[in-house]
Amino acid sequence: MWIGLSFFGFLIGTILGSFAKAVADRLNKQDSLRGRSYCVKCKHILAWYDLFPVFSYIMLLGKCRYCRKSIPFTNLAAELVMGFLVAGLFLTQAFDFNILLNPTVQSIPLILNFIFKIFIVLVLFILFLTDIKTGLLPDKVTYPAVGIAIGYWLVACGLNSWLFYLSLKSNFLGKYLMPPYSNYFWTLIYRIWEPAIFSIIIGIVSALFFAFLIIITKGRGMGWGDVKYVLFLGIALGFPNAIIGLFLAFLIGAVFSVILMGFGKKHFGQTIPFGPFLSLGAYIALLWGPQILNWYLNSFKLGY
Repeated sequence: MWIGLSFFGFLIGTILGSFAKAVADRLNKQDSLRGRSYCVKCKHILAWYDLFPVFSYIMLLGKCRYCRKSIPFTNLAAELVMGFLVAGLFLTQAFDFNILLNPTVQSIPLILNFIFKIFIVLVLFILFLTDIKTGLLPDKVTYPAVGIAIGYWLVACGLNSWLFYLSLKSNFLGKYLMPPYSNYFWTLIYRIWEPAIFSIIIGIVSALFFAFLIIITKGRGMGWGDVKYVLFLGIALGFPNAIIGLFLAFLIGAVFSVILMGFGKKHFGQTIPFGPFLSLGAYIALLWGPQILNWYLNSFKLGY
């Protein structure tokens, strides 16, 4: 079962990886995101059979069908990496794929949640590629991502609220749990919307914290693109995963910086893009946030 899930996730990931690499390349070159894919060397529009992730690269022996010049190996690497990232998401998330074969109205929130997590991984990867190449986190990605994240919470919580209302209405005793007989209905409605409220709050607080860091360091540590990125991460990951992701980003960034200085690649005071570390931390938190938090809290108990 897990082999089939991982393979299916890998296939979806390679498709998204090809898309992410194309978007990142166009953003880096400040090209339009519209239009069909083309060879970067001869500018020839690629046919549909040239666009199969991984497979097309192998069949063409890494060369353009039209000009026979080498296709950047980074294209293949991006497809493979994204394939493994999405495969990891499929393996770690408790999602019953049988509901896709027999979907119901009640299963729609679960399906939406999983699709949203795939979207989060896609955004993480696109911004990883753009920041590591140019040191920029484009507004063309972060602004729509924030809007989609807020939209997801509104749709998901609204749908869950509607399903809860229908379940009470269809139950003989359900009407007695609704106003004017009881406040139980509004209590549960608040609990349904609570994750969305906390997610938006943690996104705003995280963005303000990064803005404060920029002000006190006079922009030497990070840029305003990071502020918009952590706004998205806070809203998308929610509490406590957003906090865990940020902590891991700082930890991984610090370790990587020390390693670079140890090898003489960087000197103290030099800056490196922080976006890739935000992406790595967020991905780890998305997959294993609760487990990391439990391990951390239990480590204090063991200490006593």
